[in-house]
Amino acid sequence: MSYTQYVDANTGITVIVTSQAPDAFPIGFNSVLTTEYDEIITVPQFKVPELVFGGSETIEPGIGEVISPLILCNTSTNTAYVDVNIYRYESSLTFDLIKQLPVPANDTIPIPINGQFFASGDLMQARCSANLAVTATLSYTIGQSEEYDVD
Repeated sequence: MSYTQYVDANTGITVIVTSQAPDAFPIGFNSVLTTEYDEIITVPQFKVPELVFGGSETIEPGIGEVISPLILCNTSTNTAYVDVNIYRYESSLTFDLIKQLPVPANDTIPIPINGQFFASGDLMQARCSANLAVTATLSYTIGQSEEYDVD
């Protein structure tokens, strides 16, 4: 399946243009944290063919689901402190998930956040008190959000 992507100038949300959005596309995140907030999860929107006569396209919301713990591994010889926050696009609010969590030298801490959901435009970010001391690992899925109608 081929796709293109762009950032919507009005919302700032990445839009993936594809013939069919995935139900649950797995993504593995693994990166060494810096002292600046690094994006761990970001959820796009999907521009897909609309199922109507005429062949137009529509932009549909995306959804992300965390499927593993957030694993923080300190490979340095000193304790490092990690902050993790979540930005919710709909409310424009940022919430602290972890604030100054000590990760001891040469130790690994799993943070049980599997099962959490993120909508289009939502972000999860992390930073560390010591540059390049802690590696963050996480698995999550993204896909087109399902719609529901209630009569």
